[in-house]
Amino acid sequence: MLAIIRDKATGWIAGVIVGLLVISFAFWGVSFYSGQAGQLNVAKVNGEEISFQSFQRSYSQLRKQMQAALGDALSLEEESLIKDQTISKLIESELINQLVIDSHLNITNSKLVQSIQNIEYFRGEEGFDREKYERSINSIGMAPAIFEAQLRMDLLSEQLQAGLVETIFVIDEELDNILRLESQSRDITYTILSLPSFIEEGEISGDEVEDYYNKNNSSFTEPEQVKISYIELDVKEIAKNIETDEESLRIYYDNNKDDYDVADQRSVHKLFIRTGEGAPAEIKDNAKEILTSTLKLVEEGRDFEEIIEQSDESGGILEFSEHLFMSKGIMDEKIDDFLFSKEEGEVSGIIETKDGYNIVKVLEIRGGPENKFENSADKVEEDYKREKAEEEFFELTDQLATLAYENPETLEIASDAISREIKTTEYFTRDNSEEVLISDPRVISKSFDPVLINSGNNSDLIELSDDHVVILRVEEHKAASVMPLDAVRDEVIASIRIDLAKNKIKVTGEEVISELVSGIKPDEVTSYSGIEWINVEKVKRDDVSVSRAILRTIFEAGKPQNNEPVITSKSLGSGDYAIIIILNANEEISDVDEELKDSTDLRLRRSLGINEWQNLLRDTRDNAEITILKDNI
Repeated sequence: MLAIIRDKATGWIAGVIVGLLVISFAFWGVSFYSGQAGQLNVAKVNGEEISFQSFQRSYSQLRKQMQAALGDALSLEEESLIKDQTISKLIESELINQLVIDSHLNITNSKLVQSIQNIEYFRGEEGFDREKYERSINSIGMAPAIFEAQLRMDLLSEQLQAGLVETIFVIDEELDNILRLESQSRDITYTILSLPSFIEEGEISGDEVEDYYNKNNSSFTEPEQVKISYIELDVKEIAKNIETDEESLRIYYDNNKDDYDVADQRSVHKLFIRTGEGAPAEIKDNAKEILTSTLKLVEEGRDFEEIIEQSDESGGILEFSEHLFMSKGIMDEKIDDFLFSKEEGEVSGIIETKDGYNIVKVLEIRGGPENKFENSADKVEEDYKREKAEEEFFELTDQLATLAYENPETLEIASDAISREIKTTEYFTRDNSEEVLISDPRVISKSFDPVLINSGNNSDLIELSDDHVVILRVEEHKAASVMPLDAVRDEVIASIRIDLAKNKIKVTGEEVISELVSGIKPDEVTSYSGIEWINVEKVKRDDVSVSRAILRTIFEAGKPQNNEPVITSKSLGSGDYAIIIILNANEEISDVDEELKDSTDLRLRRSLGINEWQNLLRDTRDNAEITILKDNI
């Protein structure tokens, strides 16, 4: 939970997002430009007040983000964490503002204007849209002047951090050392002992099973479960039951013709020879002669594509093109005159244009005279049903929400009033994935909400999407409990076998290592048969062909000295056991690429700069006079 909140709430530079973008809550309402004397405050930072209004806006924003991630129901603990995170970030923002003021930094008005105009959300087809900008800012209850002051402070904050980063430098010796470490490689031989091969099917006594169960019964719990009843409204399902008749559909079509009618369009095949304007007479005559012969082939029923294939084989200058659904005015006027006056399948004679000579064929006609109800009937019916279903959906949703609220102890009254079935699930857990509805995070959150479980009341309306809602009630609840031994006996036995195998694989691995240390070659190890050794040369820290755990181990184990290999081991997360022999440590930085050196230097300075910035904020906070007025939160 803390990780989710942190991901949602952190970030010290405010971005500007309205709609798809959100103005970073961390800077909203900072007292530097929104404080008002005499108002209710939630904190003081070096004498500067943070208003309750600022806290409320920021808290509301973060809470919405949390609800979107986890579902609408937030526990009291989660609400408290959001409040703490909100006040913490507002304090941090005020400290940053004070640092900015003390640093006497400045942003010119032209830079501010340029930054606003570069925000994509405020741009229209012709660039920055002033009306869209003002409308968007006003829609979130912020005057443009306040927003511009906010953005100015954000840009100054960026400038402050950038200035700090620019003071960071990496000395050549340190940079060379980093490059040397990153370029190091190892020659290794390793094997992985597989845990499953050490699991034995020997007898496990009843006393062993009982003893293991008693010591580890928390591992054999049945998770919390609920059974719910619910009423669901879905536009798609409502649309299936909407009845239609041709007259209603035709009226709907006539009222929404723009949604279905398209411009008069033609799909075309064309055979042509390019001559260009001002071509000599002999070239034009030759082109006409070729196309005259071609036209005879077309009239005999030959396909355009077949004709062009034969022309290509003989090295002809005849060309072919296909154009799908073009409106009038795209092709030459003479060609358009033919295309838009003929029926499907008709072929022109030779048409001369400024570019050459053409033969065209009307393949398919769409739109224009072909715009009629019959051509769009299926789509019209679908849209008609959808529209009627949406009208019914909104009416039923309002009734459902009202009746479920007014009669919190039952769904029956709402069900009868809107003629919708109450559905009841089987028991399910929080990690259910079998059914779509009860695997939705918002439904899970409500189903396991302690308030609903203890009260037995209906939930409020849960919006799964714009056209899909549900109201539920918890019918039965089973708390998490330790399962009886008889129900989990097989699991207990399997766990015992795995533990025995882990002990055995470790002992075996240590025996193999003992042999290797004594000087026995890998292929001659006798303590365990069937070992397959893998040899890898010049493996680096970022090698993807070797397990990350093995890579970490070989670069932490030290280098071979005096031609003596380093022999080590590593228990892997899967339970397998790796035995590793480090044969050589290779240094490969004799010729450093300057580009690599520059990029590494930049990466190190950025990393150090972030650390310095965090240290500055921490020190500033430690030395600040901060008062949090918890009673006002």
